[in-house]
Amino acid sequence: MRRHLALIACAALALAGCASLPTSSPPAPFDVSARDGSGVQFSAEGPSDGSDAATLVSDFLLACAAGPQDDYATARLFLTAASARSWQPETEILVYDTDTAPAVSATSENASRSEVTVSVLGVASIDQAGVLTRSNGATVTRTFTLVREDGQWRIDAPENMILISRAALTASYTLANLYFPSTDGTELVADPRWYPSRRLASHLLAGLVNGPRADLDPVVANAIPAGATLPSHGVEVSDGVARVELNASMPPSESARESLQWELTRTLTQAADVSQVSVSLTGEVMEVAALPTPPSYSLDTLVGAGSSGVGIISSSGVAPRASATDALNPTASPVDSSLVAWSGADGVYAERAGTAVAFVPGQAPLGPSIDRYGWVWGPATSASTLSVGGGADGAFDVAIESESAGEIRAVRVSPDGSRALVVRGSTPSAWVGVIERGPGGRPQAVRSLEQVFLDGAVIDASWTTSTGFAVAVRGGSGEDDQLVTMTLGGLPSSLPLPIRVSSMSAGASSASVVIVGTDDAGRKQVLVRSGALWQNVVVDVSSARYAG
Repeated sequence: MRRHLALIACAALALAGCASLPTSSPPAPFDVSARDGSGVQFSAEGPSDGSDAATLVSDFLLACAAGPQDDYATARLFLTAASARSWQPETEILVYDTDTAPAVSATSENASRSEVTVSVLGVASIDQAGVLTRSNGATVTRTFTLVREDGQWRIDAPENMILISRAALTASYTLANLYFPSTDGTELVADPRWYPSRRLASHLLAGLVNGPRADLDPVVANAIPAGATLPSHGVEVSDGVARVELNASMPPSESARESLQWELTRTLTQAADVSQVSVSLTGEVMEVAALPTPPSYSLDTLVGAGSSGVGIISSSGVAPRASATDALNPTASPVDSSLVAWSGADGVYAERAGTAVAFVPGQAPLGPSIDRYGWVWGPATSASTLSVGGGADGAFDVAIESESAGEIRAVRVSPDGSRALVVRGSTPSAWVGVIERGPGGRPQAVRSLEQVFLDGAVIDASWTTSTGFAVAVRGGSGEDDQLVTMTLGGLPSSLPLPIRVSSMSAGASSASVVIVGTDDAGRKQVLVRSGALWQNVVVDVSSARYAG
């Protein structure tokens, strides 16, 4: 009999309980135990006696999906004895499309040896550090060699990897961020990773000790002392307190201790069972008076431009910020709404409280971006440079890698100022890179660009958080434009847009989006998303964007 993947749930109990629900009673508190913050759990059975080679491999894939719950103990039962001892399953995780079942077939077989091929529609791969890389949707094929051991088929010398569906990944793993202080110490920069939900706090701490990914080295500094090691038991969590024990020297300064506590607290409290973090270094408890205060971002500030100039849009009207009547695609600083910028006929303009602070010549048809340091990112000056203004010395060029990807159409800076979302190319595509900065947060270069694989041409893009973003995408002829939302290191989701879009901007979530374009009758529309609905902007503006 085929073995099956069993979802451990309480649906039957819940249905049974409905029959005896009280019709009225005073409210009363109750406690619910949550183990490890692990959410949904899967389990699997071991191999069946007499399984043929293809069936054994199919059941092995199911056991791999349940592997994070039992440290792959069940999955190892499908391997030869020697392979069970040496196999390292989480060296690589290949994620396939949930809507397509793996194609499993025995390609060759004799009495003592068989080869079984598995083909899936690839979605992404995750390396042993938890870093996800999306694929282009091509078919992925892996071959398993099976031998007879004690009369049963067993997998011999498998690759150090597992194949699981996207649904199994999101059920058993968590996309969480390692947080490292920015080089200026004013913010924590996210480094997204996928870890098993079980014992999440321990996985996160191990990730912090190992440090950030290489492309973040120029923009962050790990507050954990170099050479620190972890105890074998990981992180112990009791009554919401994660007790972190590191074999490391005590940081010499109060600011260094504050940064360490900040990094650990922000990272580990992502685990559902952790609300506080206690830190000891080589047996000495670290005392910190207070954590640093990060910047406060107002990404839901909606800026409009029209015949009356540039202003902040609210339900009661428009609060004027600048009198420019030819402005398009305006925006505001994510930390100071008195600083606004827009595209004009001959360049990008910026004003703070009615006083001009920057002019960047050139065309920026999708509008500028303002980062948290007050720098205004304007038009491209070549396929590898963008002009930035806002300082006393006027506009200057910032280098942007990947010149071969084509002309730069727009750059959007993440709220924390650590990353840039670049729209570029004749068939526009989206790229994400890190921003290297100098004193005062002055941008110097955008490096380590990675393409965001999307099904269609990019119209416009916008950050929703420091790790989340939204992209307006146009597919083939006759297809609706799509709003694609995702987080760094995550997988995308999409929904159709009601008009043909020319520009798009998002606020603090994908529920706050403004789009500009034309409807089926060719009429210009400026629409704001309100939950699941799209509504006309309440004031007369020709274009609008959110802060950033």
